[in-house]
Amino acid sequence: MTDLERGVADERAPLRPTNGSSASPSSAPSKISFPLMVAFAVVGLGATLGSFVSSWGGDIVQVLQLASHNKIPVSYMHVPRTGGDTLRFTVPHLGVPITGEERCYKYVHRERAINAVMFRDPREHVLSQFSHCFANPHGAASMSPLWGFPRGNRGDTPKLGWMNGLNKWLKHFGENWHREDGYFNCFNPINMQARYLTCGAKDEVKDKEIHTGAERWGTPDDPGRAVWFQSAHYLGANDDAEPDLEKLIRRLDSMQVVGVTEAMKATACLIEYQSRGTVHPQCECGSDEKKFPWKEERNEAYQPYAYAEISERARELVMNVTRVDRLVHRYAVKRLIRDSLRAEEKMGKRFLCSATRRVLDAMLDEHKDGELEAALDQAWDEYRPGGKSLNHAEEASMGAFAIPRGPLAKPRKRSVRTYTAAEQEELMVKMTEARAAEVLPREALEEVPMTHFEYSR
Repeated sequence: MTDLERGVADERAPLRPTNGSSASPSSAPSKISFPLMVAFAVVGLGATLGSFVSSWGGDIVQVLQLASHNKIPVSYMHVPRTGGDTLRFTVPHLGVPITGEERCYKYVHRERAINAVMFRDPREHVLSQFSHCFANPHGAASMSPLWGFPRGNRGDTPKLGWMNGLNKWLKHFGENWHREDGYFNCFNPINMQARYLTCGAKDEVKDKEIHTGAERWGTPDDPGRAVWFQSAHYLGANDDAEPDLEKLIRRLDSMQVVGVTEAMKATACLIEYQSRGTVHPQCECGSDEKKFPWKEERNEAYQPYAYAEISERARELVMNVTRVDRLVHRYAVKRLIRDSLRAEEKMGKRFLCSATRRVLDAMLDEHKDGELEAALDQAWDEYRPGGKSLNHAEEASMGAFAIPRGPLAKPRKRSVRTYTAAEQEELMVKMTEARAAEVLPREALEEVPMTHFEYSR
């Protein structure tokens, strides 16, 4: 048979035997391949589902319940330096869609959405603002030393420069500050958290002025256009340094979730509850904390001292510039406790755990009801140094501690490396262009003079 004849015969041959006989051995694999593929697919799907269920606590009923709940989108008002980025990046891993902007209440509050905000202990918040501006971790021209931000004196080490700069910064804002005094093109700490709830009434002319108006991306010599973030970084021409308390409460009451940084996990879980009607298994008290889907976002800031380690006068000034912020934070603590307890009662599950509750209760115990409100009786315009808070002397001592050093305590030994002038200059250049914590060795923070922080205006 020729090749042509063989090809014609193959074309005419039937695909399967027609007489009911079994197929040849060569056709056997085609009969068993389909069942095998189905089996492999089922096993793979089971493994994937098992991994997913395990990541959500290992309870298939819980997973099905979570999947069955509708998701109401969340609009998050991000107050800077409160840990808002961590919260905003974590919530989606709880199955909740969220948008977050660092803008005033009037620009982010949404109808038919879960509106959320988180506040931070004002004492720590003020230090965080200063530390961010001091370190300029992103090398932004808007935080250039040419804007005059106080970073200590010529020859100071970074630690000493931080402390001297903080004292000057607090004195600038805490002793009869006026709008024309400026704010160094960085955060204005006067009740910034409260102002996020009321800011946004702009003045087209005054809010574009250099040094007193909106932030500029450039330097004083080449400032560029005003940055219209619609935020409370600076005090707008039509904004109040101490917003009206009743207006603040109305704004807060219109938000479905009001949380605090000191209870960020409970805040995130409350957001999930308000959006989905249930919570992630790792939200529940007693669950493995390590399995909670944190997505931590750190915006570095150089802060060598805690609030309790700064001077009494500095603590007093912190209290003076946060009179309203402390009220807002206290309200937020109460709201978080109340709303969490209500959610727990409806679900039959606990996520505001004992350790967190003790922290929140301790914050509430610092003041009696009505005490902070009474401190507002003296108008901001009539301020005299040290006179804005009725109990400022007692408040300034809160959190302070003495470092015990017994008579037999030995001085710490540490070797200090010396740097040549060229090495110092190289480090200083790096520190102005990059993240300070990444380019400066520990000993440099003790010993290298901060000549690059000197400014001229």
